[in-house]
This record gives sequence, C-alpha cells and structure tokens, in this order.
Amino acid sequence: MDKVSKKSSAKKRVAKRRRARKPMTRSQMMQAVHSEDTKPEMIVRKALFEAGFRYRLHRRDLPGTPDIFVQRYGVAIFVNGCFWHQHGCKLTSRPKSNSAFWNDKFDRNIVRDIKTQHELSLLGYRVAIVWECSLRAEGVADAGNMGAALTLERLIDFIKSDDETIEL
Repeated sequence: MDKVSKKSSAKKRVAKRRRARKPMTRSQMMQAVHSEDTKPEMIVRKALFEAGFRYRLHRRDLPGTPDIFVQRYGVAIFVNGCFWHQHGCKLTSRPKSNSAFWNDKFDRNIVRDIKTQHELSLLGYRVAIVWECSLRAEGVADAGNMGAALTLERLIDFIKSDDETIEL
C-alpha cells in the first residue's frame, strides 16, 4: 500500500468515528445492563476481601444465584439494584412507556426475591441484601464515603453474627 492510499484510509477511519452515532434503542440499552461485576458489587467484594473474608461468586447451584457467597459463615449476599428490584428509594422509578409490561416485570422480580430468600433460609443459609443506594453518596458510588463505610461495617458485623437476615 502506498502512502497516498494509507492517508486516505486513515482519513476515512477518522471521518467514520466523527459521524454522529445513532441513539440507542430500548433493547440495546437493556443489553448493555450487566448483572455481574457491577460497581456496587465490586465495592462490597473489595471491602469483604480487605476484611479477610474469602467468598465465591455467583453460585449457580444455590437458589437465586447469590452475588457473593461466604461459605465459612453460610452467608448469601445479594447486591441489588434499586431500580430492578424496586427498593422504593429515590433511585426507584417505573418507566412510563409500556407500563403494563414493566409493572408485571418488577412485580415478578419482587416475588422472586422473596421466594429466593425463603428457599435459602430453608437450606440453612443466612441472607444479606445490600441495596445500591446504601453504597452511594449523592448518586456516585464511592467506597470512601461514610454511608458506604457504615453499610459495609454493618455487613461485616452481620457475617460474624448469628442473625438470620439483614437488609442494608
């Protein structure tokens, strides 16, 4: 390839990048949402590891596939997003479009969460639910904020205790 064609192909690449991107469709936005290794989950995992706890991630053999499972203490930890699990805080909302679908979906999520907690307790495991909003400071997840520090401290105390369940 000669220098002229290299320059023209480089210009085409730059022009292609500069073109305005189409706005994402609803399905593209939903595909971009991840259920594993989320920011709140990573904050909890880092705090537990630093506190000396060793854990397993996403145990598919347990009901509900807990985000974190501390085998030594028999604790299943779910780090729930306030939107998807309808916590009721300021991060919770319901879409206005296609409301029947979303209302049904969120209601099923809530019922499934309750059922999962019950199944885990029947198996003898203790359950901790950590809400996304408890790990945020003014809308930004940050492990250094006081709210998150208190939440994580309470979670660690729960793991060491004999309590059956906690919601943070």
